[in-house]
Amino acid sequence: MGVIFKTLYVYIYNLGLAIGDIFSSFARLIGSSVKRFFKFNKSSFSSFKTFFKRSVVFILIFAILVVSGTFLYSNNRKIDAIAIKLNDEIVGYAPTQSDADLAQNLASKYLNLASIDAFSTEEASTEPYNIKNYESLSEMLITKLSPELVKITEIYIDGEYLCAVTDRQNAKHIFTQYLESAKELYPTSSVSFAEEVSFKYAYYNKTDDRIWSSDQLELSLKTLGVLTIRHAECEKTLSTVEFDTVEIQTNTLFVGDARIRRNGQNGTEYAIDLVTYIGDKKVLSEQLMSVSVEKPVSQVVERGIRAESLSLGSYSVLQTTGYFCWPVVGLFTVTSPFGLRSLGNHKGIDISGANASGSLVVAGASGTVTEAGWSTGGYGNYVIIDHGNGIETLYAHMLDNSLMVNAGDIVTKGQAIGRVGNTGYSFGAHLHFEVRVNGNKINPAPYLGLE
Repeated sequence: MGVIFKTLYVYIYNLGLAIGDIFSSFARLIGSSVKRFFKFNKSSFSSFKTFFKRSVVFILIFAILVVSGTFLYSNNRKIDAIAIKLNDEIVGYAPTQSDADLAQNLASKYLNLASIDAFSTEEASTEPYNIKNYESLSEMLITKLSPELVKITEIYIDGEYLCAVTDRQNAKHIFTQYLESAKELYPTSSVSFAEEVSFKYAYYNKTDDRIWSSDQLELSLKTLGVLTIRHAECEKTLSTVEFDTVEIQTNTLFVGDARIRRNGQNGTEYAIDLVTYIGDKKVLSEQLMSVSVEKPVSQVVERGIRAESLSLGSYSVLQTTGYFCWPVVGLFTVTSPFGLRSLGNHKGIDISGANASGSLVVAGASGTVTEAGWSTGGYGNYVIIDHGNGIETLYAHMLDNSLMVNAGDIVTKGQAIGRVGNTGYSFGAHLHFEVRVNGNKINPAPYLGLE
């Protein structure tokens, strides 16, 4: 780092010496010239007329040298550019050919022309201050071609044309002032327009009556109601957070029973929201931050899953955790589940056990018997019960002369409807039990609390 500063110091020191030498040489040159002038004209001081003549000649020579130097210096400062012409008259200078073409295209667009016939360009050199950007050059072209046009600013509200004005900055100031006046109604809010205000340059005839004055624009904003004020403010709230409920299963309670293990407790939350209004109507709310003051405590509820028996006089029926009670009294072995098996796709479940033949078959739920009798489709003696809501159950392969219901009978849950047998397409005493929903045979296991 020290070497760098040392090198920089030497460089600046030498540069200062060089500049000093230049000014010193220039001063010596001027002094020498004046000294020689007086030395050469020493004898002429005695004659004022001769001295005056020689002084005039000296001044003329010095002036020619100064003008020549200035001209050469000025020429050395010129840079390359592209001269833009209309009918061979230079209108302005562009930095590149691309900028010149952009200027023509923009001017053509404003004038609704495909191109400008009188437009041409050529390479040139000029002072840097003569070079303009393509937007300024397009304005110069338009002014030259159509002097009756004036550049104006069109104002749009949500894309809808409102008016045109000549002074863009003043128009923006009027909108700003309109917004500032609205802030007096909502001093603590951030205020803006609900509509999008946009400005677009265009060219109009100077006498076009669509061009509004500043007073017209200001009056229209106040009376036409084209703008709606939107204000946003931060709102602080302390709100209640409701507790949730968690259910857990327990076999200490029977199916259908429940008890609260722990009472729930609401919590509280502090929040800051950014709320946006149009007038007095809330249109948007965005939470900026929230802090939990007190967390809620979940309520815990125990739900019973223990099966209980339905006592129906001489027999008891097992109430499952599913929708139906167990359809056979005393038999609990599922010998063939629902689904694919060696004999094909099984559409129900088979229930059997020791001394199965003759065991009571009961209705899984209350309903209406729709079919009861002999099946030619392999079910043997069977019963179908409609439980409503599109749900039906089928009980098949029951003993001959054991059916206890007929079509049209209304049965209750757990009511005996027949006895286990081995009729129809069957290989041993068992009950084939099906559940149908809207005519579709589905797995009975969930309806019996098996899954």
